[in-house]
Amino acid sequence: MRKIIISVIILGLFLPGVAALAKFPDDLPGPSIMPDSHFYFLKIWYEKIVLFFTFDVTKKAERYKTFAEKRAYEAQLMMQEGRIDLAEKAKEMYATYLNKAKAELEKAIQKAIDKKKEELVNQLEQKVDAITNQIKESINLW
Repeated sequence: MRKIIISVIILGLFLPGVAALAKFPDDLPGPSIMPDSHFYFLKIWYEKIVLFFTFDVTKKAERYKTFAEKRAYEAQLMMQEGRIDLAEKAKEMYATYLNKAKAELEKAIQKAIDKKKEELVNQLEQKVDAITNQIKESINLW
């Protein structure tokens, strides 16, 4: 019984914080959890969950870019504090997020190109149909 009560109390303490975190993907610098915190993994998990549930390719690229900027900010703060090892890890995550953002943008560009090609094909097919109908009408006039 004690475990249940303690769990409910702990959950009650964290739920308001989760609601506040739900809005942070597009602003900087984000929650104050830094790489030297024991709870930093929760921040990374949250980012991965946000990215997993982001289905629009361009929004996903924007979020990767935002998270990369957060890693750069964290790396800068860790360097100022003299935590070189954590700064290096943040830099690596920064590079990873930037590469993923680039890949997502390339997907978005390819998707846009494919959509444009499809639209052009449809327009050409409509023109061909119109020309074919004009030819049939001109043949029927003879």
